[in-house]
Amino acid sequence: MMKNNIYIDIDNEYKKNIDLEILELCASQARKIGSNSHCDDSLSISITNSEKLKTLNKKYLGENKPTDVLSFPNKLDWEEGVRDIMSKDQFNNENYLGDIFISFEKIIEHSRLYKTGKTLELNIILAHGILHLLGYDHYDDRSRIKINDLTVDIIKNLNLDYKKAKISLELRNE
Repeated sequence: MMKNNIYIDIDNEYKKNIDLEILELCASQARKIGSNSHCDDSLSISITNSEKLKTLNKKYLGENKPTDVLSFPNKLDWEEGVRDIMSKDQFNNENYLGDIFISFEKIIEHSRLYKTGKTLELNIILAHGILHLLGYDHYDDRSRIKINDLTVDIIKNLNLDYKKAKISLELRNE
């Protein structure tokens, strides 16, 4: 697998609603900011429907419900943006960070709920998902604040409404 590639697959019904260029920039900025410029691994992003997310959520996490984003790291060698260099890859998949699946139906729903608009909401969720691949989580207040602050930094670097992103993240109950 080559380094630094961002593979994006968007279901045909959603393509007209998505700015591919800003999505690629978001993924690049999330890797950079989330890892202090130490990650240039490739990753894949799939933007699809809620039914597909529900199926994946049930199969891999045992949750029989749709969700907005699922992140599947290729390896578990990242912890809060720092790679464990002692970790060995048993599958010879060096330079591949992982896979992100996003429900565009949930993006629309959340953009209305949090008043973010579809573009901002999609980039908030993508940044959040990539931060999960880099080992960030929200299991307690400290970690939730950290992942949210990094998400806002990424949104700010995209010249999107980071103040609205910050407010919407504070409203979410993860």
